[in-house]
Amino acid sequence: MSFIKNVDKTSVKYKQYIIKKAALIKIVAFLTAIVAGAVISLLIPLRPKRSVTEKRMLSSFPEISVDDFLDGTYFAGIDTWFSDTFPGRDGLISCNEFMTGLYGIRKNVIHGEVVKGDDIPDTDIDERQFDYLNNVNSEKATEPEEETREINYSYDDTVTINADEIGNNVDSDESGTGTSAKAGESLGSIFVVGDSAYNYYSFSKTVSDEYVSVVNDLADKLKGKATVYNMIVPTSIDVTLDDATRNSITSSNQRKAILYMYSNMNSNVGKCYIYNLMHQHRDEYIYFRTDHHWTALGAYYAYTAFMTQLGKNAYSLDSFKEHDMGAFVGSYYTQTRVSSLSNNPDNLIAYEPFSTNSLKMINKDNQFIDYNIVTDVSKWNNTSKYSAFIGGDNAYTEINNPNVTDGSSVLVIKESFGNAMVPFLVENFQNVYVIDYRYYKDSVSELVDKNNIENVVFVNNISITSTSDRVQELKDICK
Repeated sequence: MSFIKNVDKTSVKYKQYIIKKAALIKIVAFLTAIVAGAVISLLIPLRPKRSVTEKRMLSSFPEISVDDFLDGTYFAGIDTWFSDTFPGRDGLISCNEFMTGLYGIRKNVIHGEVVKGDDIPDTDIDERQFDYLNNVNSEKATEPEEETREINYSYDDTVTINADEIGNNVDSDESGTGTSAKAGESLGSIFVVGDSAYNYYSFSKTVSDEYVSVVNDLADKLKGKATVYNMIVPTSIDVTLDDATRNSITSSNQRKAILYMYSNMNSNVGKCYIYNLMHQHRDEYIYFRTDHHWTALGAYYAYTAFMTQLGKNAYSLDSFKEHDMGAFVGSYYTQTRVSSLSNNPDNLIAYEPFSTNSLKMINKDNQFIDYNIVTDVSKWNNTSKYSAFIGGDNAYTEINNPNVTDGSSVLVIKESFGNAMVPFLVENFQNVYVIDYRYYKDSVSELVDKNNIENVVFVNNISITSTSDRVQELKDICK
């Protein structure tokens, strides 16, 4: 201390002392940060179990067994768990993407692949029999004329994707207002055009026929108890993607596929055909751009068609309480990490029923809990906001409308597309039951018998009808 008091602060010795002291402080700070990081990384309670950014469950700590211990599998599992569940994982991933993006670097994490679709058989089904579903003011279906009209399918029936050819050999029209196709990029099963993305659809005749069989069998099984309806929801690639760009790529024709499946469904199945209805509103915000789902507005139009089919009056959209949940970036971004999607997020709007906002559901822990039909998710992570509708994907949900006492009921058999439509159904039924067949393990017929359910409706996006695992799950609960 006497040295510091007496030394000339302009001397070389003093300057060397200050430099050494600063270096020592940096070393201590660095070592402290390493030790603190190591301690934090070992704290199991701080480790995430799910990645919101990647939308997946993270690795769990492995259970020990003698065999796994001896062959090294146990320690490999610990290593995987340690690296996969590091505290602050999502934040670090987002930070890394931002930094690499500054250098023009983009790594695509692609899920799924495009496979060649089967040829879609021709059918003589008269599309006009569904015209009344396209106009909510029409009271009854008009009988089709004896002669059938020719249906012009403008899209190819098959899928033969060559990523090198996407966006090439066509004139680019970036404005989207002309007749030229826009240049796009094929990333696995996803086609990205500017700030929007779309899923390719591959028709499978075998799986689609099996889907039809499941619907027909359930309708026969519930004959005299409940009426079965089927709503196959087209996805955005055949609805909102402009015609020029759609015709420059090859993806199975959804309109033709839906009509083929409906032509093979029995007469005791109510076919809620909404393809043309969605096309009528294609210039509206009915599908998200960064996510594979439809918006609440798109689901509302489907609800009006279903009510028309049942002979019920659909409530106007302004009857429901609107909630603006803010920016939403969905599955297309989390699967591709394309910056044009994250830089141009969607806006998620939800509509709350005016009679009640309460439901009961069985959550992922198999517990019966009270929850909201529409939840305020405006403060949630931008990639999780589709959970605003009926609490997300849960095995079983039950909603009672205290203002309806006529005993009316409907069972919705759905995957995640159905979530956004359920809030609208609440106002037309005393009881609404919802099952997500990916998680529900009991029998549909037993549920119908137990609750005297009078209407059963399948709500599935068209991709599900060509996905063997999903159709098998449907078959398991509809036996």
